[in-house]
Amino acid sequence: FLSERFDLPSKTLSKLFKEETGQKFVDYLIELRIGRARTLLENTDHAVQEIAEEVGYLNVISFGRMFKKIVGLSPGEYREHITRAERDSAAL
Repeated sequence: FLSERFDLPSKTLSKLFKEETGQKFVDYLIELRIGRARTLLENTDHAVQEIAEEVGYLNVISFGRMFKKIVGLSPGEYREHITRAERDSAAL
């Protein structure tokens, strides 16, 4: 849909994006999605399925795999880690 908006073939748009940013567009998009997911996991009690959908994943399993690949923890583990860290910090 971006290629339509800019009236360029998607291949050309991807090439231009990488030339300007040094990063593939798909990698940039994944970083944005996972960053937003981290924020939602930290600041809401939304279910992981809801968060996956909100950040653009149609499949929660694919979301979980990508999240773990980028962050090193599953979404549930990440939320638990953040919650534990906040609880420990509040106890000090």
